[in-house]
Amino acid sequence: MDDYSSFPALLVERVGDEGEIFIVSLNRPERMNALDPETHTQVGRIWRVLDRDDDCKVIVLTGAGSAFCAGLDFKGAHGAGRGDRPLYRRMRARPGASKLVDYILEVEKPIVSMINGPAIGLGLILALLGDITVASEDAKLGDTHINIGVTPGDGGVLLLPFLVGMNRAKELLLTGDLLSGAEAARLGLVNHAVPADQLREFTLQIASKLAAKAPYALKTTQASLNMILRRRALDVLDLSHLYEQIAMRTEDHREGIKAFVEKRKPKFLGR
Repeated sequence: MDDYSSFPALLVERVGDEGEIFIVSLNRPERMNALDPETHTQVGRIWRVLDRDDDCKVIVLTGAGSAFCAGLDFKGAHGAGRGDRPLYRRMRARPGASKLVDYILEVEKPIVSMINGPAIGLGLILALLGDITVASEDAKLGDTHINIGVTPGDGGVLLLPFLVGMNRAKELLLTGDLLSGAEAARLGLVNHAVPADQLREFTLQIASKLAAKAPYALKTTQASLNMILRRRALDVLDLSHLYEQIAMRTEDHREGIKAFVEKRKPKFLGR
């Protein structure tokens, strides 16, 4: 097993008969596992470590405490001040969110998302990048970028049309509405929704079933399917992220963040 001590914002737990299932938990429960810059970096780095760890056969991604991931931490360094930086200072050939999607889609081990609570914005994308997704029936899921005045640049425009169809994806992304885990399962946004007290057991049953499959057939089947998403990502991710960066320069985005922090409805003016 590799050394995971360099990922203090994440918890790595081994379960299964041979410790072959690795449960990776985002570990900022006091912030609903929202991603500050350091946590975002660690979430991006850990996938390659897990992929080369011979002890790991299946990865289960979840959140510590009562949330899966509330997205970016707007009260921290990812906050409204980002929009005040010159645009050219924030432009990158492969932006962080886009690379994070790449890293996860390149993993040649099955990933099961155990969505134990709110999965919002980037948190939703992390959850939906799992090969199999299981949500608590009362979890809240949604891509809410539109509610803070920005384009969904983290992967929503890539994943949602595949999962729920274009029309339903447009409705979810244009309204920023939240779904319960049960509603998400009915729409096909996640594979399964179960009562909260059954979530861990149900998820680990799936992980154990995957761990028992022939490793080469498992990883090549997964890699073949993920290639569809990886090629599609080349078409849409960088464009949507560019739009997001431009939107972060607007007054509407600053108002959206301010309203979010103040827990009120934003008043967008189209500027």
